[in-house]
Amino acid sequence: MPFHNDGSPDWKALESYIYQVGAGRPLAIAMNMALSEGSSLELDEQLEVIRRCKQVLEGGCHLLSGINANYTSGAIALARKLVDAGADGLVVFPPVPAFYGPLPLEMIAAYHRDIANAVDVPLLAFQTNFVSYPPGTIRVLSEIPGIVGIKDASFNVDQTLQNVKEGSRLSRKIAILTGSDTFILEAILMGCDGALIGFASTATAALVQMHEFAGGGKITEAYQIWSALAPLARIGWRQPLRDYRVRMKYVLMKQGILTNMIVRAPLPALSEVDRQDIDETFKKFRLDDPQFFPAGRAIETAHSVAGDH
Repeated sequence: MPFHNDGSPDWKALESYIYQVGAGRPLAIAMNMALSEGSSLELDEQLEVIRRCKQVLEGGCHLLSGINANYTSGAIALARKLVDAGADGLVVFPPVPAFYGPLPLEMIAAYHRDIANAVDVPLLAFQTNFVSYPPGTIRVLSEIPGIVGIKDASFNVDQTLQNVKEGSRLSRKIAILTGSDTFILEAILMGCDGALIGFASTATAALVQMHEFAGGGKITEAYQIWSALAPLARIGWRQPLRDYRVRMKYVLMKQGILTNMIVRAPLPALSEVDRQDIDETFKKFRLDDPQFFPAGRAIETAHSVAGDH
């Protein structure tokens, strides 16, 4: 989510950026999530994000919105407003502090069921690295008709494998999407159906291609892409984890996509260590090549074709 120097939303930069992400051929784009600083936005700003992105995408791919609320009625009210603003689907953050600590399955199911009953769009559950869902969660979520998948951002290989295994035994299939930015390809090869991933804020087209290669059994080709991108992902999502926002904005600045890397206080500015490591990784893996930009070479090619006429 781009901001001006005074911290106000840079709507024109957002529209330009989302157009480029959409040109990278993702199945969907999720806004008002953690990376896009949804928790730093006012309600009217979250709604405006959806309205503007919807207009830019023009149906070219689905537009999702995160729902981050602390209690059920608040989540339902927010869900209805986001759908009215144009969201094609919703990603349900775990409510905190209610979901801290050991979680009964029925508590998880009830929260998602109540939201699903309130809106007529598909929902994705969201397991984070600070809220661990117990075994059986995938099964109970699959029994809610409105749930179509879960984002597993546990950053835990064992948890990912457990979710994939549990998902394979369901009578109604729901998608298992990795949200663990540091091992995206590995998670897909473990059996995840795809990714709902913050790292796809850059190199969207390359990551889509990587997923297609993996699904087609072209593992060597998939790893050729991931071997160039994985070092940057590991820098982006290392500790302190909160800093992935400003790190990725710096990446987009280096690619000429954004004009600054401003985040809303109290999120911190980019550290010098992060800057140096990102600079070195860009140089080593040639990440300034347009193939690793959000749109890949799509916009570059489109401009070339237009010039031919």
